[in-house]
Amino acid sequence: MVCSRRCVDRGRKEGYQKSEGILRIISSPSTLPHFVVLAVLSATLYVSMRIDWFGSENQGGAIFLSLSIAYMIAALVQPSRVGRWMLTVDSGGKGILNRKYWIQGVVKVLPIFAAATGIWYASITIVGNDNLGNFKLFLAMMFVAMSLFQGITLSMGWTVYGKRIQSSSRASRSGGLSLLLRNVISLVILLPLVWWFGYGAENPSNANLSTNIAWLIFLLLIVFLGVLMERYTKNSRGRDGVDGIALDRAYFLIFITSCWHLLSSWRRAPFTASQSTPTLLIEEGVLMSISILLAVWSLSKRGQKKGWRIFQGQSAIFWGISFGFVYSGSISSLTVLSEGSLMITTAIGHAITAIVMLAISPIALSWIGEPSPLEEPKEVSDRQEQVHDANVMKIQKTADDEDIVELLD
Repeated sequence: MVCSRRCVDRGRKEGYQKSEGILRIISSPSTLPHFVVLAVLSATLYVSMRIDWFGSENQGGAIFLSLSIAYMIAALVQPSRVGRWMLTVDSGGKGILNRKYWIQGVVKVLPIFAAATGIWYASITIVGNDNLGNFKLFLAMMFVAMSLFQGITLSMGWTVYGKRIQSSSRASRSGGLSLLLRNVISLVILLPLVWWFGYGAENPSNANLSTNIAWLIFLLLIVFLGVLMERYTKNSRGRDGVDGIALDRAYFLIFITSCWHLLSSWRRAPFTASQSTPTLLIEEGVLMSISILLAVWSLSKRGQKKGWRIFQGQSAIFWGISFGFVYSGSISSLTVLSEGSLMITTAIGHAITAIVMLAISPIALSWIGEPSPLEEPKEVSDRQEQVHDANVMKIQKTADDEDIVELLD
C-alpha cells in the first residue's frame, strides 16, 4: 500500500509539472541572457545595416543567419548535460539583480558567439565577399514567409482556445443582431486604439482633414470586413455537431486580432500620422517577443506530444530565439534592399499577417473540430480528481489500520 501512495503522489507531481512547465520555462532566469542578446544584437544590426557601418549592409544578413544557425545548434545540444552546463545560467535562487548572475550570463553566451563567428567565417570563405548580398536577399524573401507564418500561428493559437472552451454541440449565433453586436464590440475596442495611435491621444478635432478622412475610411473598412467575414465563416461555424458558441468566440478573436494588425499597418502608411523609428523598434520588439512565445509554446506542445526532447523544455527557447534572429534579419534586409523605412516594411508585414488570418479563418475554425462526448468541463474534472484522491487515501488508511490490527493479533 505504501507503493500505491508513492505512485499517486508521483502521478500528481508529474501532472503538476506538465501543466506548469511551459510558463516556468519561459520565465526562467536561466535563459534570460540569451533574450538580452537577441534584443540588443537585433537593434544594433538593424541600425548598422541602415547606415552601412563598416560594410555591415552586406555583412548583416550573414551575421543574422549565423546567429540563427548557432541557436539552432544550441537547441540540439541543450538537452544534454554538457549543453545545460554550457548554455544555461544557474541563479541559485538569488534572482537576476546581482553581479554574479550577469557574469555567468556573459560566459554562457560565449559559446553562441564562438559558433556564430565560425559559421560567419565559413560563409565568407565559401560564398565570398562579393556574394554576401545574397544572404540579405534570402532574408528579405523570408520576411514574407515570416508574415505568413505569424498569421497562421496566431490563428492556431485561437483555435487551441476554441478547443478548450467547447463543451457540447450548440448552434452558432448568426444573423443581423449578432453581426451588429460583433461590429459594435470591434469598434469599441478599436476606437481607443485609433485615438491613441492615430491621433497621438489628442483631440481629433485638432487634426487635419486628410487624417480624419483616413481614419474614417479605416473604421468603415472594419465594418465592411465584419459583414464580409460573417458571411465567409458562416458555414464553418454552423456545421452540424460542432460547438457553434465556441466557434463564434474563436472566430471573433481571430477577426479582432487581424483588425489589430490592419490598424498597425494602416497607421504606418504615408497618409496617416508618422511615428519615430525608436518607438517602432520597441513595438516590433514586443511583437517579435509575442511571436517567439507562440513559437516556443507550439514547439513545446508538439515536442511533448511526440516525445521529441530537442523541442521540449529550454530547447524550445533556443529554437524561438533562432526564429527571432531570422525575423529581425528579414525586416532589416527588406528595409535596406527597398531603400525604404522600417515603417513601410513593417506595414507590409502587418498587412500580410492580417490578410492571411482573414483568408484562412474557415480552415482555422475547422481545426477545432467537434466536441468529444467524453469531454467534461475542467471544473468537474478537477472536482472528480480531488474526490478520487480522497477515496484512494481513505482506502489506503483503512488497509493500513487492518495491517496494524493483524500485527496486534
